[in-house]
Amino acid sequence: MNRKTNDEEAAITHYYPVTNIKMQPGDVLYSHKYALSSFLVGHTGIVGTNYRIYHVNRWKGFGHADSMPIYLSRHRKGELITILRHSNEQEAIHSAKWAMQHYDKVQRYTYVRDLTRLEANYCSKFIWQAFYFGTGGQVDLLQKRKRKSYKKFVMPGAIYRRLEKIASFENTLYQ
Repeated sequence: MNRKTNDEEAAITHYYPVTNIKMQPGDVLYSHKYALSSFLVGHTGIVGTNYRIYHVNRWKGFGHADSMPIYLSRHRKGELITILRHSNEQEAIHSAKWAMQHYDKVQRYTYVRDLTRLEANYCSKFIWQAFYFGTGGQVDLLQKRKRKSYKKFVMPGAIYRRLEKIASFENTLYQ
């Protein structure tokens, strides 16, 4: 089997489907979905330094590291996916690396208010954790002031509102 290493994969220029937009580690993909798999409106995943999409959902394994085609296969054809980007590239990379190191620690897909619990997780909380813990608490996608409590839900829309919207594309790869 001829598998690319993370370094080899990182050396390739990756683009988002049907766009001329380069993928960047730390980009967040927000899908505008209504589905049982998301329970809420929207789903979020983060691009790793190896250009896989790291996300949490209710399917066994819970934490996933998907190639773009596999990630898109989890979404309906025509579903809108928005590319979100943090303003600081280095903080985004640190967040991506945190997600890569922790996605497989998720043991249950459940909505709990404790932002520090990694094992009990859901998609938008995992993205919040990647940015918050990946940057040593410098990036809080829920608030600008110093965090006093770690008891809060993170809705996908909160992530959507706090990052820069780069573009959107329709999933044309799968039905």
